[in-house]
Amino acid sequence: LELVAWPWERDVRPAVAHMPGDQHDDRPGEKKEQQGGLWESILNEVHTESRLSDKTVIMLGRPGIGKRSLIQALHAHAWPGAAADVAADISPEGHSRAVGLDYGFFGSRDPMDAEAAGDPDYLCPAATSVLILEDLAFEKVLRSRLTVDTLKHLGAVICLDLKAPWTMMEDLRRYLELLQRVTSDLLQQLPLQEQDQLRDKMSKVIASFAEEGAGADAHSAEASLVYNMGLPIVVVVTRADGASALDGQKTMGWSETIEAYLRNECLSYGAAIVYTMVQGKSLRNVDVLYQYLMHRLYGYASKAKPQVPSRDALYIPSGWDTRTKVDQAVAQLSGGGLDRSFESTVVSMEPSPPAAPPLDECEDMQHFLKRNSVVLQKLGGVSAVSQRRAAPGMPADPSAAAPGDKGKESAARRSTAKDGASLPGAAAGGLGPAATDNASLANFFQNLLTRGQGEGRGSAASTLSG
Repeated sequence: LELVAWPWERDVRPAVAHMPGDQHDDRPGEKKEQQGGLWESILNEVHTESRLSDKTVIMLGRPGIGKRSLIQALHAHAWPGAAADVAADISPEGHSRAVGLDYGFFGSRDPMDAEAAGDPDYLCPAATSVLILEDLAFEKVLRSRLTVDTLKHLGAVICLDLKAPWTMMEDLRRYLELLQRVTSDLLQQLPLQEQDQLRDKMSKVIASFAEEGAGADAHSAEASLVYNMGLPIVVVVTRADGASALDGQKTMGWSETIEAYLRNECLSYGAAIVYTMVQGKSLRNVDVLYQYLMHRLYGYASKAKPQVPSRDALYIPSGWDTRTKVDQAVAQLSGGGLDRSFESTVVSMEPSPPAAPPLDECEDMQHFLKRNSVVLQKLGGVSAVSQRRAAPGMPADPSAAAPGDKGKESAARRSTAKDGASLPGAAAGGLGPAATDNASLANFFQNLLTRGQGEGRGSAASTLSG
């Protein structure tokens, strides 16, 4: 059906609406309610209905595990032409880590339109904003970006690192608790009817997912949903190429253990699990993740089949897993199944930090000077001035010394006259080089000791007078 505008309405553009009484009103003879034009209102209505609404995804995960690389890969899959321009604008130095809340986005479209998306002139009908939070200390910053209206178009992605598997369960629990706090506060701001609608929508998605001939499992999956937050949750295991390191003797059986613990934890929240890898042009399950996100956020059909079991390409959509299936996977584990803690089985392989060096206790400066002054006196140290006076050929009168040495001799006399006379052996002459060294050290320590005692008395006196 082709809409043909009347001649006086052919200048109407759907993107511009001339509201009654605005500055574009140059038709005074027409009624205000007819100024917009019938066809303009129809075209605007069609344009509004055909455009998809934008969505928001909260992405949680520790730094350096490939979250931003994953967002870029999703955008490249959704909209290759625009992703190339975005990649060209990325700094070669990478992004700054000094951020509380980061932002990203990727295009939103029907996953079945992959061929059309490759056209250079293709435009994605909508976009999905991504709020990236790494440090839970900035939870308030995340809350400031979320509203009650956002909750109706919100999803969550929790990223875990397979190259550091010993951190996976701790991170998963922390981020799930964060989502519970945030969504609980937002849900309480909605009327009870709207709260029930969001939770019912989540329950219906899980209950409606049933494989052929497995209708009973759908009811079991719905019954396993213990924590219904009213939004889709996807647990994404990044850097799945790290699964190759789990085949060693020390890591034997870790892959099965990780899968069982993840499935058991995600079952209560109705969360999906997807293993991904983004390493240059080598991608794994990026298309599966994009298809599933579009399915949960926009309702597009998802044709990706579950991949269970799998070491590096696991895919379990919400509703597929049941308590029976999880118990079967747990029964194949050795060492007591889920009775043992995850961290006692998947232990950290990181090297232990070096031990701190032992502390050296330093004695007080005054005590150090007194002790060494006594030692030098026992070794025969004398005043350098006294030694020079007693030495043969030296003039008794300081004024007879060389002009260049007068200042040095006067300073030495003033600083050591008192101390030099009291040192043992001060009257002895003809001492060797060793005695000369001892005398210099004795003078040095005695001067420091006298100066330190004088400063201590001065500071004490000023304290008392103040």
